[in-house]
Amino acid sequence: MTPKQRFLAAVRREAPDLVPVSPLIHCRFAHKTTGRADWRAVFEVHRMLGSVAFRGPTGVGFDAQMGEGFGSEGRLVERRNGRETREHVMHTPRGSLKSLHVQGMIPGDPLVGKKVEYEVKRPEDWCLVQAHWEEWLRVARPNLSQITEAWETMGEEGVASVGLGSAFSMLGDMRGMQALLTDLYDCPQLIHELLQTATRMVERHVQAFLQCPAEVLWYDICWATGAGMSPAMFAEFSLPDVARVAEMVRQVEGKYVGLYSLGRIRRLLPMLVDTSVHFLETFEQNEGDITLREAKRIYGDRLCLMGNFDSVILARGTVEQARREAQRCLEEAMEGGGYVMVTGDEVPADAKLENLRAMVEVVSEQGRY
Repeated sequence: MTPKQRFLAAVRREAPDLVPVSPLIHCRFAHKTTGRADWRAVFEVHRMLGSVAFRGPTGVGFDAQMGEGFGSEGRLVERRNGRETREHVMHTPRGSLKSLHVQGMIPGDPLVGKKVEYEVKRPEDWCLVQAHWEEWLRVARPNLSQITEAWETMGEEGVASVGLGSAFSMLGDMRGMQALLTDLYDCPQLIHELLQTATRMVERHVQAFLQCPAEVLWYDICWATGAGMSPAMFAEFSLPDVARVAEMVRQVEGKYVGLYSLGRIRRLLPMLVDTSVHFLETFEQNEGDITLREAKRIYGDRLCLMGNFDSVILARGTVEQARREAQRCLEEAMEGGGYVMVTGDEVPADAKLENLRAMVEVVSEQGRY
């Protein structure tokens, strides 16, 4: 089987000839290894390792000629000792919103950044966000050139997936998690109205995914799962758009959708599994609250599991520790298929290539069905 065939077989909860291995390599490690941070660099690193590319920075794009008074712009505010502060301004006819983003504060990991000022400073600012989103919905048209190019380039060696942030994460990115959680209590009706608009934007992206050649969509819900919301609040503010995305993708043969989650997800898992997504990741060790073995036992017959390999070992551990970690993951989840060996979170920039290679080698030796 080809790497792509193995991956898609596992997503269908089948047993391929070999467990697929796809450490979560993204821009940071690709940049450290190749000096570049685009999807081609991510794919290049996977080819170096013999793993299957999956979670690279690929997706559907949109062209949007916004109407009069709408738009956005960015500028460099300050550059000092490798650290950059950039300002982004969102314009609407009724006012503008500004955010600040800082990057380069870690010399050995220069792509790490942090938004230090969010667009929405108070609940009254949400009306400007709503107006901007509505205008985007009016004029946006999909541009599938990047994902098509990635899909054609990777061929059978990788899975050029479409990544998409959830409706809830769109609000979090504008407000910050702490303030957004406060808004859930103080103005829930306003948040519901915003989520309805954000969900329409998500649906537009899903429709574009269904038109493009890529087979897999990963839906990022980590803002919601990592926020510490109660199951009731999660069901009210985050679950509906997850279920809608799963429903849309499930209707099209040959298309698959999964969820990227972080944090303590044990109490949320029954709801997430009931949406009938095809896979769920990442079952991180340090912040999670359910073992890979237990997740496999309870939910392994309903969806594909991805993740749980401790990313810290890749940076701080030895080759032997990386081998033992890969063996543990195989022991806990490979039986019967429906498992992809993925790291419990992003591969850190200071990960060791020899540890990543050990991960792949163990699977080639011990991960055959």
